[in-house]
Amino acid sequence: MQLDLFKDVEEKIDWKDPVQVSEYKREYRLNNKERISETGREYHLNNKEKKREYNLKNKERIRETKREWVQNNRAAVNQRNAKRRAMKIRAIPEWLKNCPIEKKRMSHPFKLAQIYEDMDGIKRNVDHMWPLIDGGPHWSGNLEVLTETENKSKWTYSCPKLKKQIKLNLKEAEILKHKETICYNQSEAQLTDGSGLHLTDRMIT
Repeated sequence: MQLDLFKDVEEKIDWKDPVQVSEYKREYRLNNKERISETGREYHLNNKEKKREYNLKNKERIRETKREWVQNNRAAVNQRNAKRRAMKIRAIPEWLKNCPIEKKRMSHPFKLAQIYEDMDGIKRNVDHMWPLIDGGPHWSGNLEVLTETENKSKWTYSCPKLKKQIKLNLKEAEILKHKETICYNQSEAQLTDGSGLHLTDRMIT
């Protein structure tokens, strides 16, 4: 039934329009995460030797490709490294993990820092206003963009008033997210019939 849904969508897409194609691919990935993961796992298991041979033959090419990607995607690399450091000390609030909205918001200051750097050549850091080492959360509402010099001079200082405000803001964000989740679940329930089948699926069939 899911495949029928996408077949119906495919017929309406203008494949020459990159925006429509990109949106279709994004929707497909979101709705087929498990299927895509399983396909990737199967391919990896069935082609281990083939992949090893390719990596050995193309070692320098792969290394160069990685270097280019890192150079052209500094914001994404910095965001990933910051998340990794935060995970090690468990600084990411549990209710924010795997949240697509928060993931998008987290990317904004890192992209902004890269834009500033490209404009004036001055090194920028994405800083936690309430430092992680002092118990601050790895959260989009706790980030700011500073020059590297400003960040080093600040070090681990955190203003008590600012820390209190961040705590309040984080709590409010958690309440809002909880309300949004409830509203989403209720709207989904209204779109299903007694059998649990989504009404959009029943309309297609």
